[in-house]
Amino acid sequence: MNRKTGPGRAILVGDICADLIIRVPEETGNARQQPEPEVHGGGAVANTAVALARLGVDTQFIGTVGNELFGEQARRELEMEGIDISRLGVSRRWPTMLVIGLIDSTGQRTVLGWPNRNQAFSDLHADQLADLELSPRDWLHTSGGCLVQSPLRAAIHKTLDLARGSGAKSSFDLNLRLGLEGGRMPSDYRDTVWEAIRKADFVLGSVDEELFHLVPDESDMRVATARLALQGKCVAIMREGAVGAHVSEFGAPAVTIPSFRVPVLDTIGAGDAFDAGFVQAGLDGRSLREQVRRGHAVAALQIGKPGARSSPVESEVERFLAQDTRPC
Repeated sequence: MNRKTGPGRAILVGDICADLIIRVPEETGNARQQPEPEVHGGGAVANTAVALARLGVDTQFIGTVGNELFGEQARRELEMEGIDISRLGVSRRWPTMLVIGLIDSTGQRTVLGWPNRNQAFSDLHADQLADLELSPRDWLHTSGGCLVQSPLRAAIHKTLDLARGSGAKSSFDLNLRLGLEGGRMPSDYRDTVWEAIRKADFVLGSVDEELFHLVPDESDMRVATARLALQGKCVAIMREGAVGAHVSEFGAPAVTIPSFRVPVLDTIGAGDAFDAGFVQAGLDGRSLREQVRRGHAVAALQIGKPGARSSPVESEVERFLAQDTRPC
């Protein structure tokens, strides 16, 4: 059962899918060394919802699954985490997306998804948002992977508008992979992503996979982060692996908040875990630096375990942070 860590709820709107995890050993020719594949619930926004629930946050997930075994498993896993799924829909025309994650011996990932379009999570309709109310105490979180097609695209913009109108905080993780075509952003997708960026209070993303698509002519990642924050009229938090996260408030010179150095087993879902720590700290009223620090901590504890749903509980995060002797 969840308990609230802060005065408000986390409302997450977006993608939910199934993850098929395949670990690739160094010697791929020996069949006896091939580990068994694993199937778990997945989806960037759903992963963040699970991580928030484990941190004790009162969490609601709004999305759509397919009418098949993968969809039922994804729904059941959210329910078991104590997440409010009263607005979770079932698509009868599109399947639950299957994400295949290939994990090498260093923990780095290669991610492939099927189908690339017409996934169940994109089939989120307006009636699932009917009478949705947010308060200034709440926090809305969503992702750019949800802007690839409608009806979900329209729903994401509607909820971002609702958050702004109600005074609730909102965060938008870029997560551009599904929207790319031939490694590029189509113009209509670029436009809708920038529209979402300008509606959100906080924009999160990856330097390596996302920032360069939006600020392509800048090699200095701190400067690129500040330019994104200025053009987006937002607070930008851009993660750069072991370096940390570059943070700019509305175009001010970016500062880098270092991440934690920990052994890496599996990086799938690390950004989703970071988002959960960031949102939790925001709901608790912590400073921006503390939000980023907690995001780093949740991600650090996740990447030492297998799978995108291996995020820690709150007591683990508190113990981990208590051992950190670096100045805040």
